Amino acid sequence: MKKIINMTGCLLLILAGIVTAHAYAILSAGGFTPYPTQVVCHQGFASSVKSAVSNACSAWNNAGVGTLVTRSSSTHSNQSDFPLKNNANQITTISYGQTLDVMCSKLTQVKVIGFKRYNTEVDININTSYPWATNGDSKAYDVQNGITHELGHLLGLDEERNKTGSTMYFQLRLGETLKRTLDSDDIEGLKLIY
Repeated sequence: MKKIINMTGCLLLILAGIVTAHAYAILSAGGFTPYPTQVVCHQGFASSVKSAVSNACSAWNNAGVGTLVTRSSSTHSNQSDFPLKNNANQITTISYGQTLDVMCSKLTQVKVIGFKRYNTEVDININTSYPWATNGDSKAYDVQNGITHELGHLLGLDEERNKTGSTMYFQLRLGETLKRTLDSDDIEGLKLIY
C-alpha cells in the first residue's frame, strides 16, 4: 500500500510539473474566427509603422499553425473611437494620457459556437501619450514589439505574468524588441488554440 501511495504521489508531482511548465494563458473568448483575419492600419501610419505591423503578423503566421492574421492593404480614418464595433480589426493611435496602457487591445465582438467562444473583432490602440519608434530606440516603445504582443490577444492568448521572455509577458519596456519574436511558450499556446 505504501508503494502505491508513494507512486501516486510521484505521479501527481510529475503531472503538476507538466501542467505548470508552460508559460501561456488562453483568453476565455478563445481563438479568432474566421481566420485568416486582417488588421487595418490608420491611414496616417508611416510606412515604417505599416511594416512593423506586417512583421508582427508574420511572427504569428510563422509559428507553424498557418496564416492567422495579415495587414490589410486598406486603411481607416478613425481617430477618436476605441474600440469601435464595425467588423474591422482597427489599429488606432489615440492619446489617453500616461495613466492608461501604453498599448492595448479590446475585444469588441464574440461568436459562440456550441460551448466555445471565439473573438470575431479585436481593436488595438497605440497610446500616443508615450514615445514610439520602429527602430528599437532606447527612449521609446517599439511598435512591432507592442503589436506582436497585442496580436497574441487577438488570436486568443492572455497576459503572461511570470516568464519575462514571453511575447505575451504583460509589461512593455522602453527600447525592448524581445517581443518581436515568439517564445516557445507563445507558440505552444497558439498551437493549443488552433
